[in-house]
Amino acid sequence: MGIFGKPNIGKTKEKGDVKGLIKALKDKDPDVSGRAKSALIEMGQTLAEPLEKALGDKDSDVRRGAPVALGKIGDPRAVEPLEKALRDKGPYVRKAAKAALERICRGIEGKGRR
Repeated sequence: MGIFGKPNIGKTKEKGDVKGLIKALKDKDPDVSGRAKSALIEMGQTLAEPLEKALGDKDSDVRRGAPVALGKIGDPRAVEPLEKALRDKGPYVRKAAKAALERICRGIEGKGRR
């Protein structure tokens, strides 16, 4: 728990605070990180562009959380920005980008089989 207590995911979502939700993905409390993930997914398509911009953020926690959220949303438009994130200086960012790309590709392949 931080100095000010647990983050209020509901308020963070209402404000459209993408960076706040991305940072909450890293919270040690699985309830907080799970609700942050759910909030990002619920916001879905409207978040693809801000999350893509977050891939270039100075904060490595934000850069690492953005691919996780993009992978969960599964929007194929995120492929190009995620490919760029594979060259990020942070190894955890690269690993998260790779996992997100794999998840998106599995989703695309699954849709093609129907």
